[in-house]
Amino acid sequence: MTQNKQTELMSSAPVTKAILKMSIPVVLGMMVQVLYNLVDTFFIGMMNDEYQLAAANIITPIFMLMMAIATIVSTGAASYISRCLGKKDNQSANKTLSTGTAICTGLGVLVMAVGLIFLKPFITLLGASEAVYPYAYSYSFVMFIGTLPVMLNYAGGQLLRSEGAVMPSIIGMMIGTVTNVILDPIFIFGFDMGITGAAVATVLGNVAALGYYVYYYLSGKSLVKVKVKYVSGEKQIWSQTFGIGIPAALSQFLMSGALIVCNNLAKPYGENAVAGMGVAVKLMYIGTFIFMGFAAGCQPLVGYNYGANNLPRVKSIIKIGMLMTTGIGIVLTGIFGIFASGLIRIFTPLPEVIAEGAVVLTIYMWSFWVLGPQMLASTTIQAFGKAKASLLLSIARQGLFYIPLLFLLESRFLFKGLLWAQPVSDAITLLLALVLLVSILKKHQKADIEEKSPVPTSHQHESVSYEAPDRLVLDED
Repeated sequence: MTQNKQTELMSSAPVTKAILKMSIPVVLGMMVQVLYNLVDTFFIGMMNDEYQLAAANIITPIFMLMMAIATIVSTGAASYISRCLGKKDNQSANKTLSTGTAICTGLGVLVMAVGLIFLKPFITLLGASEAVYPYAYSYSFVMFIGTLPVMLNYAGGQLLRSEGAVMPSIIGMMIGTVTNVILDPIFIFGFDMGITGAAVATVLGNVAALGYYVYYYLSGKSLVKVKVKYVSGEKQIWSQTFGIGIPAALSQFLMSGALIVCNNLAKPYGENAVAGMGVAVKLMYIGTFIFMGFAAGCQPLVGYNYGANNLPRVKSIIKIGMLMTTGIGIVLTGIFGIFASGLIRIFTPLPEVIAEGAVVLTIYMWSFWVLGPQMLASTTIQAFGKAKASLLLSIARQGLFYIPLLFLLESRFLFKGLLWAQPVSDAITLLLALVLLVSILKKHQKADIEEKSPVPTSHQHESVSYEAPDRLVLDED
């Protein structure tokens, strides 16, 4: 897509068309990412070993931790890049991209070092039982070795989307997933590496995708350029990157922490419950990633038009986007409700795991009704550059709502109470996000009206003061 076509799509194309054109490719790419996750689960499930299947669930917070750190750049820098492009400030966009890439590299090295040093206590903290521990340890060790390509790949796709380059980000995702799909059976079964082979395939898939992103930027095809000379210490770039990125990262940090809490609370219910919950969570990614795709597709549109001070178009993007995601959520709830057991059976032949997974899925699926609008509202607030509101939402969903509900509902309703905590917290978070979003829009609209209101001139003031006594005299007459 040429620069003119990109800016035309962001600024003036019909809203529905713009959302679909920006979001559908991202959604397709996210589905590729879902496949990325499900492929590992599928091949691990083929080993008919509930311990390795449980380990695949136990180690999920590690991947989420890496994504959380990368989110500082993938959300913070991307949000600022979109707004800079909306203001026609390409130089600041170049500096933000280059600085963000440098930040992500430094953070990746730090995560890898800390993860490898404290790996053993970390695995215990994740809630691994004695039987699951060795499998979780071997998978985690490989993942931490591959921290840099995993984090840079995740950030790279979002940074490309921030300039409207949707298809290149999708191509990178597809390259990574296809690589993973090919390598999974080779390493898991061909080299008899089991779950460790799945980790190796995952890391190599990320290396392949990152290689494509590096090629795309170095080829000069991108609208925003990444160069060492653009790496900057400008306060505005760092404050915007971390001001928006940290709240978004905090959300994923808390999500990772919440999953650790959930796994530990689920452990007394047995390995089958933990394994079934793990399969159900991976299946829930289908809906979650669809909504993430719409939110990611809308974010550059919102950021660009917010930067261009086109508030009516911003409102239209939000409204249409929420209607689309709500409709998709209702359809997905119906599909998951009808085919719950069959969906779990795809990934494991173990009857006990299928039974537990179906229970989990038929409760978690109610989140689909609210998750799309919630994600769209949250990413819109991030696109506005509202750091405090983003921080509140990030803390609220997992920290203020979900984790307390895990303890409260599990104590009252046992395993099912543990599961209902997710959809209940998602519904409450949506209400909070809507309140914050409406408040921000009203303040912006009020400020816009005041800015456009004509200021009375001194001549106008004189005519008013002159006419008033005349009227008084006439009244007295």
